[in-house]
Amino acid sequence: MKISLGRNDIITLVGSLMVAIGAFLPMVEIGRIGTMSYADAADPEVYLLVAFALAATVVIFLDKRKFSLFAAIGAWLVLLWPVIKNMGGDSGDDGGLMGKLSKVTDPIQKAASDVAGRIFSNVFDMEIGGLMFVLGMIVMTVGAVMAFMAAKKA
Repeated sequence: MKISLGRNDIITLVGSLMVAIGAFLPMVEIGRIGTMSYADAADPEVYLLVAFALAATVVIFLDKRKFSLFAAIGAWLVLLWPVIKNMGGDSGDDGGLMGKLSKVTDPIQKAASDVAGRIFSNVFDMEIGGLMFVLGMIVMTVGAVMAFMAAKKA
């Protein structure tokens, strides 16, 4: 079995590895608590996000490049699910995202919700893991779209 990687494949591979590594590296400095990673903020979800990100690379090695876009979309859905779920504020009895934030009393939970809210809000305050994670999501998505388009033409 001979695998030949093109430019789109390498872009997707690099992006998905950046996401997988950046999710566990220090991401944001939270006052009096310390530096937190995305894995600290979204403990069970981080594994699903990393699985989707790495699946974008796995489908390339399986020569199913058109599925890399769906893996990248899955990673974005996992990342944005808390925002999507709590849009509107009156969709449930929890008062939306702001209602949950006001009920948080544990400092670790408050810090975790702060990390989730600050992931894309101010890129200049991020540590190396945050920059790697955000850049990886963008690079992986661009590579997956280009691989999808190339596979669709062939």
